[in-house]
Amino acid sequence: MPESVASDDYQAQIWASVTASGRFTAEDAPNIALLCYWHAVAKSAEDAMSKGKSVKVLDPVGYKSIKAKNGRHAIMERAHPAVSVLKQATAEIRALNELLGLSRKSIQTQAPQARQQSEGAKVLSLMFADRERKAKAAGA
Repeated sequence: MPESVASDDYQAQIWASVTASGRFTAEDAPNIALLCYWHAVAKSAEDAMSKGKSVKVLDPVGYKSIKAKNGRHAIMERAHPAVSVLKQATAEIRALNELLGLSRKSIQTQAPQARQQSEGAKVLSLMFADRERKAKAAGA
């Protein structure tokens, strides 16, 4: 685990969760570290938008010059800046999940690993392929 990941408890938890299978090599470490980083960025963005029990996706920036029916100035709002940060972080997480083979899509598209055939199995597969070829040639 890189020091940058180990120094952050949240990233270290993500690292431990991802690498628990033991199927990754040292070559995968930089991409796993990036995955941990983007998870931390996403969590920070979510925390920035969380206010109590609700998520605040609009950020007040001022007041409109017109007044509402109650006599108060209407509030001008914009999308919370953390929304775009969260959007970028989740896109990076999806891309890294696919690159590392962690997403459902990448698992489904991975070809099953070829099993070694015994000599007898090779002979049988050649025999059946030859029969099939002869049957097609005969028009059956």
